[in-house]
Amino acid sequence: MLERFYTYPHVLRRLRGSSLGDIVDDLAASLHERGHASKVAQAYLCGAGHFAHWLDLERIPPHAVNETTLASFMNGHLPDCQCPVPHGAPRHLRPALGHVLAVLRARGWATAPSLPAPRPVDRLLEAFTVYLQETRGAAAATCRRNVEYARRFLAPRSGAAEVTLQDLRPEELIRFVVQQTRACAPGTAGLIRGALRSFLRFAYVHGLCDASLAAAIPKVARWRQAPLPRSLSDVQLAALLRSFDVHTATGRRDHAMVMCMAGLGLRAGDVAALSLDDLNWRAGTVRVGRGKERRASLLPLTTPVGRALVDYLRHGRPRTPERRVFVRHQLPMGQPLTSQAVSAAVRQSFIRAGLDVPAKGAHVLRHTAATRMVRAGASLKEVADILRHRSLETTMIYTKVDLPTLAEVALPWPEVRS
Repeated sequence: MLERFYTYPHVLRRLRGSSLGDIVDDLAASLHERGHASKVAQAYLCGAGHFAHWLDLERIPPHAVNETTLASFMNGHLPDCQCPVPHGAPRHLRPALGHVLAVLRARGWATAPSLPAPRPVDRLLEAFTVYLQETRGAAAATCRRNVEYARRFLAPRSGAAEVTLQDLRPEELIRFVVQQTRACAPGTAGLIRGALRSFLRFAYVHGLCDASLAAAIPKVARWRQAPLPRSLSDVQLAALLRSFDVHTATGRRDHAMVMCMAGLGLRAGDVAALSLDDLNWRAGTVRVGRGKERRASLLPLTTPVGRALVDYLRHGRPRTPERRVFVRHQLPMGQPLTSQAVSAAVRQSFIRAGLDVPAKGAHVLRHTAATRMVRAGASLKEVADILRHRSLETTMIYTKVDLPTLAEVALPWPEVRS
């Protein structure tokens, strides 16, 4: 594999004859699989050769390499380096050493990093995570969010030898909630309140606090059906779709992702989790896996969405063994996108299109899909099925955008009598 990047025999002999000679081919293979350009891979291999020469001088065996060894090389050796071997660009050395350490650990040679001893608060939060997963059946994103807010709440107690909540008072809970929700929207404030209530229920189950403490958390004033759903008009949606350069691979990918959200009402997490196995081209359906609603659903694969997906899969998606539909086009090449990356792509498209709208997140496309279905004459039950709502009450918010039906039921303005 090393010959893919170097053809000079003396370079090959020098790299393979060093203390890292047994792994340089594995390193070259790893760089190739991750999609590094040839010049970048050569720079990393050159840096690895320089590091191997220093290991020989210091008589450090490969199995003793760890983060401390890398720091000694970078901070102690490099400033006064007089090595006769090629040095490589300084900006390439640090990532090159990271790849070397990863290959060494993959072979089981290098020592694993020592982890700090867990603190009492860390053990408590780990137990809280298990409680959320196994007892409450919470999704992974919910677990991470609730644990993060619980960590913030326990921050003043993080240095204690033992975390005790017996002295917890309602005033402390109220102060924390007010502090955390001061600059939050009502929806976010409700999530914070729910996370704290969940933690207090866990603490009560484990005998750490009194059961009445959860009732002391102030409620968030929020009227469920009060706001109008934020959606894009047909003109705005067309402008958003035109903002993608579909002559590039990334443009095809982002265009297909937006089409999935605006055409099928998918969430960003649904788009990130979409697999090639979920697409049934013969039946014209797409299976949306276990997401927020925790059950799989079959949705109709509309022609515009299908064409966008085909265009990306045939002409934009890089070669990769990954089964996820949408993958990275930068290093690490071919790895699946996260929901955060999908949302970031949507926000960038709003900026590129120059749309001045109140909401520029991925969820506005889901609202747009539902609004367009209602205005096209779809029933609330049909919209609820597409959006995978468990209750029609959640879908009722879209009745406000059905202006023709609202006009029929609106009472006439009473005449003014003199």
